[in-house]
Amino acid sequence: MAVAERVASRVQVTKLQLQAEDAEARLRQAYESLGQHLYAAHATHSPETAKVDDSLPLCEDICAEQRALQEIRDRLASRYDDVLILPLIHLQEDLQAGGGTIERVTIVPSAQADGKPLSEVALPESVRIVLVRRNDSLLFPSDQMVLRAGDQVTVIGNRSALPGAIQSLLA
Repeated sequence: MAVAERVASRVQVTKLQLQAEDAEARLRQAYESLGQHLYAAHATHSPETAKVDDSLPLCEDICAEQRALQEIRDRLASRYDDVLILPLIHLQEDLQAGGGTIERVTIVPSAQADGKPLSEVALPESVRIVLVRRNDSLLFPSDQMVLRAGDQVTVIGNRSALPGAIQSLLA
């Protein structure tokens, strides 16, 4: 049952994320409409006769969209505990209980791993690269993946073996 509950939570979070994206798009559209309205009002009237009151409905729409977006963001934040924080806490507990740890290192231009495929990076058996963050992308490693300077590499493994693995990545 726990798996079904986690899947349902993730589905709810995904729906909330889509609702937030829709609300953000509507908010951008409302701002654009207000800008167009104010520009048209300014272009067709002299500053003395321009009516600001005509743009009040658009301002009210913007306020309503901002409130709706904030409500969605608040609901989304409350769901992150179930979907993200709790699994990470469980991972941390499992690692500690098993003598493991997790680290993130950034590949520097002079590093031995810079420009090498993962298959050529010498790591102890008890250490694995589990994630590579390149710019704004998350990449799941394969043997053919070539590490680049600036990559943020997440390494998981035995607490005793990890310092040597990090040294071999950065040397």
